[in-house]
Amino acid sequence: MFARIFTKEEADALLPELRRVLSQMRQARQELQEVQARLPEARGLERRALEEEARFLLGSLEADARYLASLGVFLKDLDQGLVDFPARIGGEVVFLCWREGEPEVAHYHPLSGGFAQRRPLKDGASGLPLFPSRPGERRPGA
Repeated sequence: MFARIFTKEEADALLPELRRVLSQMRQARQELQEVQARLPEARGLERRALEEEARFLLGSLEADARYLASLGVFLKDLDQGLVDFPARIGGEVVFLCWREGEPEVAHYHPLSGGFAQRRPLKDGASGLPLFPSRPGERRPGA
């Protein structure tokens, strides 16, 4: 179903990179909006330069989205920095759910749910679930 199933530790390890990419994407989106706002009045060489800059920024956003997908994560909302990680809890495939600003991945929700159905991760003593791999489960990078 998913190219990668994450443990909590694997998801937490990606957070610095996710923070960097989300920031880069927001910057590119802001610059793209500024360029698009200037386009209607632009003429000649200025218009061509703005159109080229808009294409570049759009390409940058698309490349960053593809990069996130290649990591195996799902960007749900760029503004809030919502990212889901496919995971397994007690034999059930779920999404670990992280929102930018949270220090670690500490929630999950069913595949059919979303942010509103988030539940805290718990496992008695440590407060976090264990994520055992199944024999033969494909786990790139693990």
